[in-house]
Amino acid sequence: MTEIEVAHAYALFRQEKSLDPRELAEEPEIEIELSADDAELPLVITRISDVSGVNALVTGSVIEPHAGLTILFGENGTGKTGYSRIFKALAGSRTADAILGDVRADTKQQKSAKIEFSLGDDAQDFEWRGELGHPPFTRMSIFDSPAVNFHVDDDLEYVYTPVALALYKHVISGIKAVQGKIEAAVADLSGKNPSLLGRFPKSSTIYSLIETLGASTDLTDLRGRADDKPNQDDRIDAQRRAVAALEANTTASQITICQRNKAVLKQATNVVDSLSSFDLTGFNDALTQRADLRKDYEAFRVELFKAADLPSEPESTWESFVASGDAYRQHLQSLEVHDSERCLYCRQPLDQQAKRLVSKYGEFLADKISKDLAGIEETIIRLAAPIDAVDDGEVKSFLVQHGDNEDKPAFHTDVAALSVLLGAVRQRVEGQEPTSSQDIAALPQLGISLKSSLASISDELEHLLTQAANRQAALQAGKTTLNELIASVEISKAWSQIETQVNQAKESNKLGILNRALPGLTRSITELSKAASDQLVNQNFDTLFAEECKALRAPTLKLEFLGRQGKAQRRKVLHGKHKPSKVLSEGEQKVLAMADFLAEARLAGITAPVIFDDPVSSLDHRRINEVASRVAGLAEDNQVIVFTHDIFFATTLLSLFEKSKRCAYFQITDEEGKGKVTRATGPRWDTLTSLKANINNTIQAAKLAEGEARAALVREGYDWIRSWCEVFTETDLLQGVSQRYQPNIRMNSLSNIKAEALPDAITTVTRVFDDACRYISAHSQPLVTLGVSPTLSGLEEHWKELQDCRKSYKDADA
Repeated sequence: MTEIEVAHAYALFRQEKSLDPRELAEEPEIEIELSADDAELPLVITRISDVSGVNALVTGSVIEPHAGLTILFGENGTGKTGYSRIFKALAGSRTADAILGDVRADTKQQKSAKIEFSLGDDAQDFEWRGELGHPPFTRMSIFDSPAVNFHVDDDLEYVYTPVALALYKHVISGIKAVQGKIEAAVADLSGKNPSLLGRFPKSSTIYSLIETLGASTDLTDLRGRADDKPNQDDRIDAQRRAVAALEANTTASQITICQRNKAVLKQATNVVDSLSSFDLTGFNDALTQRADLRKDYEAFRVELFKAADLPSEPESTWESFVASGDAYRQHLQSLEVHDSERCLYCRQPLDQQAKRLVSKYGEFLADKISKDLAGIEETIIRLAAPIDAVDDGEVKSFLVQHGDNEDKPAFHTDVAALSVLLGAVRQRVEGQEPTSSQDIAALPQLGISLKSSLASISDELEHLLTQAANRQAALQAGKTTLNELIASVEISKAWSQIETQVNQAKESNKLGILNRALPGLTRSITELSKAASDQLVNQNFDTLFAEECKALRAPTLKLEFLGRQGKAQRRKVLHGKHKPSKVLSEGEQKVLAMADFLAEARLAGITAPVIFDDPVSSLDHRRINEVASRVAGLAEDNQVIVFTHDIFFATTLLSLFEKSKRCAYFQITDEEGKGKVTRATGPRWDTLTSLKANINNTIQAAKLAEGEARAALVREGYDWIRSWCEVFTETDLLQGVSQRYQPNIRMNSLSNIKAEALPDAITTVTRVFDDACRYISAHSQPLVTLGVSPTLSGLEEHWKELQDCRKSYKDADA
């Protein structure tokens, strides 16, 4: 279908389904009327010439096909395939090959040929330039070896389709075209305007309605949400100003300051609590007790080692030495290798004085004063721990922040005084110096003042947070009002687009529903097509196929007729649903394919040439005769062109047309280049009639000649006589029981031999044959007879004897 036809069909579909107003006229029912003018004129190829650029065919050859049978005979490789490829290209055959030029040539030639033909009574010509499938040549039927598989195994469509049956295919094609239009329309209608949704605030309640615009959208409800009141832009601007005022919020910064001040005061009160919990008296008493213990310890140490002859006074280094020795002693004891009689370091034996010194070392280490001193050290560290653990980071940061500011918070003085007090106490504690109660005398008042400031700041922060929450709620309500106002105004402004999109969605939905029904309609038409195919084509084809199978002795199998998408197809199967190619021999497949091919060609009535390209390869000689008879019968009423290299097939065809003469024979050779075409009478195939004419013509020519010319003609006459004797023996004496170029012995002709008349005929024919052999140049002669030349009278006499011999033999009773 053309685009115009498809557009018309789609417009009609829309109007019939009330998608568009009805403007087109009602479509009439389809009616088919066939007239004589619809019949195709007979196509006959009359001449092929000026062939160029096809394989390696030589130029200058001419083929003038007969209106009946034309035989193009040539051995393999002589070039006849090039001519068959031209026919296949013209016909657009299923098996058309790509035509190459001369692959050995240096330059590429344009493919061309001049085709002269008649279409009815109108003579025409066509310059072929390599086209594939050109009317009216597409009507030609071509059978070749590659086509066998198509005709045997494939599900084939009919080349010929009746007009009524072709309508089903056209209708399905039209439905599919309308489906394509529907799908394209649905795709176009389903598209949304991307800029439309962007015009609506995403947080508005109307946004989701615009986002889901479709066939189910309630336009009445949506239109009711539109704001059509005047001064739309002014009202939107006023609401934006109100929102902006709420967004300009200073409370947040105030809250931040309050939160910081509260953290500082909270830490300051914690510092007050830590200082208040510090045991000042206990800390000072521990320091005094430690000083007293240290004095007692030094006196004990001096008195203990006064007689020990130490190199210097006992002090801390010496104490470390003694403690290390004792630790080493304990280590040796754990290993069970300590010897109390020897020195720990030099391993020398200890005398009594040394043993007394070591004993004093033990007394020193076990002294109670040392243990009390260690205990008071631990007490001092424990009492100083609360001061060491005080966290005043926020306080220090606060004081640094406001150090140079003139506008300081009211509690700044108290925080600064606390920081100084903490610093003084921390310094004395870290230096383990006594701390006076006067150093922390101001602490209680600072604590009261700071806690009061903390309570005031906490109240202020709570008030600010409440105020901020109320302001945020007002801001959110203002934004919601603004978004809803904008969305309502945009509905009013974009209503035409909204309405169009919804209507398009509804149309798209309706088209989708209608489109889903079309595949079922297509299947219904296909079923009708199958029924029509069976009535109009399949039953006729079945009959014709059976006739062809019988004529060609093809195997019996089952035909199945298929119908898909409005197309008529056929399939061949053997028992068990096997493909024929899996069961049949190559020869059986070939005659089966030929039967299918001929039945298909006959189905529509043959009005164009039927071409066979090597149809008998793979066939036995009996089938060759059957194929030849079928081809000859086809050529009685149609133009048939046969390409073959089988001499038996060619001679059989020629013999079948000996009487009607509806036959032309062309010899294709490669003697002067590939594809040289020469008209001939046959592949050296003689008949008594043709030989008789040659002998009579030679005798008449000899009578008009003299000297050597006459002698040469007489010898030629004997050459023809010799051939006549051979053919007479084959056809008359032996009644064709055995013939040249024939593969079989015709036993059914054996009873036709006239046995009683045979001896006389044999005597005469043998004698004349021997004489003829002595006179022709093909046989060497003895020296005594070499110089004896035949005479014209002798030739005439021998020729008369042979004719009388044939007459006598034919007149004799069988």
